[in-house]
Amino acid sequence: MKNPVHVEIQIDPKCHDPVILIRTDQKTPLVEDIVHAIESCMENSYPLIAGYRNSEMELLSQRDIIRVYVEARKVRICTGEGVYDSRKTLAWLETVLNPDRFVRISRFEIVNIRKIARFDFNIAGTVQIVFDDGSVTWAARRHVRAIQQALRCLEAGREE
Repeated sequence: MKNPVHVEIQIDPKCHDPVILIRTDQKTPLVEDIVHAIESCMENSYPLIAGYRNSEMELLSQRDIIRVYVEARKVRICTGEGVYDSRKTLAWLETVLNPDRFVRISRFEIVNIRKIARFDFNIAGTVQIVFDDGSVTWAARRHVRAIQQALRCLEAGREE
């Protein structure tokens, strides 16, 4: 049986952080499994987040969180599986969420930049954010610079 994956390691004294490049002709379930395994290893230092729904607690992987926001004085955690309540404050969650993945976009919201499908920059200076699941939110103008910085870091990590 042919091995479907070729693994190659290159030692580069100039490269201080590991860079993982997956070269393939199409995105397949195997490629998605590899990415998931790598992300799981990397997330070990970031805790699971407790989400509550229907009086049940679920531990949520940070990778699955789309956004965390305040609504009606309650902190909500939105994932592809639905919306959960949090018993922690938004400020506390900001300290434990992976800073390479999450960025604050307003006083009341933190988003997972890897779940963003696109931005709509309008002439008035506001920024509409559309997520992979189709949901939409708005970024405060004062946080646009932080969003741009987070995107630059994400892009630089992909280019290396």
